[in-house]
Amino acid sequence: MFASIMKILARKESISMAQLAHQVGYSVREIQSALEQMEHMGYIRRELFGQACSSRCGSDRSSHCEGCGFSSSETFNFWVLTERGQTIVGSQPK
Repeated sequence: MFASIMKILARKESISMAQLAHQVGYSVREIQSALEQMEHMGYIRRELFGQACSSRCGSDRSSHCEGCGFSSSETFNFWVLTERGQTIVGSQPK
């Protein structure tokens, strides 16, 4: 499963967790677990994109951040291959 996930991540396409699970043939929960294991092993790293509010910020009921004024503090996780992961993908037969 790890090799399949790394090959997909090597394409550098933006896909959802559900799409990744479908392409690999496992459940979303299994993919999440695999990604965490792969991160721990140093094959991938998580990158956050979007507006990240500081810990001092707070949201009111309208999801408006009171501390910094942004309308949303939503961030998105992206998984990218590390150098170690790229080496693994590059050494596998096509």
